[in-house]
Amino acid sequence: MSHIIGIDIGTSGIKVGAINKEGVLRYLEYQQYSLIYPKMGLVEIDLEDVWQKTKALLLSVWKQVETVGKVDAISLSTFCNSSVFLTENGESLHQGITYLDQRSRAECDWIKSTVGKDLIFKITKNRLEPGMYTLTTLLWFKNHFPEAYKKMYKWGNLSTFIMHKLTGRFVMDWTQSSYTGMYDVEKYEWSAAIYEKAGIDREKLPDVVAPSSIVGELILDEAPFTPVPVIAGAADTACSTVALGIGVNEMFESVGTSNVLTTCMDNPDALDARFMNRCHVIKDHWLSHGPMSFPGAAVQWFYEQFLKPEGYSKEILSELAQDSIPGAGGVFFLPYMQGERTPIWDGDARGVFAGIHLNTTKADMYRAVLEGCAFGLRQIGEIIETKYQLHIDGFPSIGGGAKNREWARIKANVLNKKLHIKDISETAVLGACLMAGAAIGWYSSLENAANEISNNTVFIVEPEEGPVKTYDELYQVFNELYPSLQSFFALSATARSRANKVKKVDSEVFI
Repeated sequence: MSHIIGIDIGTSGIKVGAINKEGVLRYLEYQQYSLIYPKMGLVEIDLEDVWQKTKALLLSVWKQVETVGKVDAISLSTFCNSSVFLTENGESLHQGITYLDQRSRAECDWIKSTVGKDLIFKITKNRLEPGMYTLTTLLWFKNHFPEAYKKMYKWGNLSTFIMHKLTGRFVMDWTQSSYTGMYDVEKYEWSAAIYEKAGIDREKLPDVVAPSSIVGELILDEAPFTPVPVIAGAADTACSTVALGIGVNEMFESVGTSNVLTTCMDNPDALDARFMNRCHVIKDHWLSHGPMSFPGAAVQWFYEQFLKPEGYSKEILSELAQDSIPGAGGVFFLPYMQGERTPIWDGDARGVFAGIHLNTTKADMYRAVLEGCAFGLRQIGEIIETKYQLHIDGFPSIGGGAKNREWARIKANVLNKKLHIKDISETAVLGACLMAGAAIGWYSSLENAANEISNNTVFIVEPEEGPVKTYDELYQVFNELYPSLQSFFALSATARSRANKVKKVDSEVFI
């Protein structure tokens, strides 16, 4: 029996699985990895560690497939965004730098003033933010390591690095290049108007390919000799859009480290600057993402710091909040653990518990985390409804966080929407496989691929009249919390910066 293998590399773990021609996802394997935090504001990825774990999972799934059939193709999904700096042999000149990284703030400000914010948005349909749009990180590398920049053969992102390991080619698909800050999302090409003004050499940029294109044949020595095509694939949320069959003016939620509301559009002029906008896998369609950076990470942080040390398994994450009540006993939580994207776009913002009192319980604080993340999601949903005029009564919810039923219940009541929890939550793996299937002729077209398999809704979480009313009132209070702390966050960031400089000087003196 023929199978396609899909690889999905997220910000905290790697999933590899295979589907057969009926679209049944099998042999799913997972391996966690850790991001690197050298110091405050810096977030890196050990590329070789990620590759070795990815390769091991790929070979393990491959062996399982061979017990029942053969592998027809491989496809890739990775998180956005990251920067890698590679030699002609594909070796890394620096650790990978992720979208969470803030080291390129000065470069971001310089690009904005040199190129112009309006021109950047006109071409890329995005604002420019440090790390988030990777031109800023590339310029940082050029400024701080000029000799290494000269030695660098190609710059790219994590998918560029992995795809070179698989095929020997340096490429980036257009869902990923959309987030570089120098890609024209309507013309589907690198923008000379941006990269030339930023001082970036065109020959150091990878070729941009369609997500469903065949990049090359697998060159992995450990794999069987039979030639197997490798398909470019796409960014993880874009892959999920394919797996869910999301059409124009439809929306879904993905819940992992981040929590994102995504809509599909056919008019690039309507795209909102408060969102992250990219080319869809399907040409002449665009995806508009309302991303919160750290909801899933905030839940994980709470578990690691306050629940795991007491011996609780992760099942507690679906149970503990039920020991509190809507409103979490008066406790509110801002889920901005290391800055935030939509809707505030403030890299200085941080997580906050507000309203703690002597009767506050651990359950209250955990419920406040879930509610704060849900309130932030409602802010994004309201932008979608007002700017895009998209009014729906419910939407699919996918990702690891979607399995937390109490959190889903809270979100349903906060947003007053039905949440459709899908049978297959690993939709990035599935979507990558569907792109490969369309490329090698398994499906009639990429647009119809999702309709030719099954991914049923396993349950629907519906809003409840009483909690909806309660959360409407609490939401108004939540909306006052960030504005009241905005100046504090800015002052705190300045104080942190000064403290770090003093620490650096003291360290140099000691040395």
